[in-house]
Amino acid sequence: MVITMARCSLCGIEDLCFTCPYCNGVYCADHRLPEGHGCPGIHLAKAKAKQRVTESLGSDSYEPTEEFYYGRRDVRNRRRQRPKKRRFSAQERKDLMISIVLVTLVSIALHSRYGAYSAIPIIDAIAVIIYLFSVGYGWVPLASIGIFLAAYLVHEFAHKFTAQHYGMWAEFRMTMQGYYLSAIAILFAIPIFGTGAVFTSGAKSIDEDGKVNLAGPMSNFVFAAVFAMIFIAIPLSGLTFILPVYFVLQGGIVLNSFLGLFNMIPFQPFDGRTVIKWNRAIWALLAVALLIMLLFGYFVMPAVYVMFS
Repeated sequence: MVITMARCSLCGIEDLCFTCPYCNGVYCADHRLPEGHGCPGIHLAKAKAKQRVTESLGSDSYEPTEEFYYGRRDVRNRRRQRPKKRRFSAQERKDLMISIVLVTLVSIALHSRYGAYSAIPIIDAIAVIIYLFSVGYGWVPLASIGIFLAAYLVHEFAHKFTAQHYGMWAEFRMTMQGYYLSAIAILFAIPIFGTGAVFTSGAKSIDEDGKVNLAGPMSNFVFAAVFAMIFIAIPLSGLTFILPVYFVLQGGIVLNSFLGLFNMIPFQPFDGRTVIKWNRAIWALLAVALLIMLLFGYFVMPAVYVMFS
């Protein structure tokens, strides 16, 4: 999920920010003027204006570069100081660690559906996991937990890295709603992925914003498609299905399809709202593809398993 926020590129405060037309930075009211944030792009803008005037007078055109104004050494130093695209702040790393712990607990709680019913599902889940380890199938819950966690992280990182690819500020943050949803998911064994969201600012167009929001559900579709291809390849290669392998593959397909489809809901704050606003055809194509993948996991896979097991 992506939530668009405005954060000043100079002082870092969240505010009703403005985008500088010269350097494309996002700044608060105190730093919105080029003079207020020492805008480097305004000098180049002035140079281009002078060039247009020169061309209109019939003189030879000349467009000075950054080196012309700042000097080659200063330009190299300025470029070194520019933040790396895939950067994680200290606060973001902290929030990611909290979300990883919560998502792991949710994935553990989901194993309760294989055990006896009790008032506290996570107790059943722990009992099921202990039993699987005792009979030599400890890799099954480990694989399921790993897939669950990977589906969540790949989704959020797809948003973050796509936004940073377009030069936007993007960081993951836990939300108070996320804590509440995580508690409900852990206590009642519900597959909820609402621990946090990637907050972004600095989108230059609806095209960029749409692609950033599309990246998360698209990554889940790719993830599910990989598991589906592995599942199809097993009978085609003449191998026999093993029940634990079937459960792991089905979990990977269903989980990623559900996560992607859930985020394609065309209402705020889901990714689908921005995607459908950007391109209805792409939204419909991905939503239908995720739905087909989800139905494949729920109905086609059991039939194929019975046929070839």
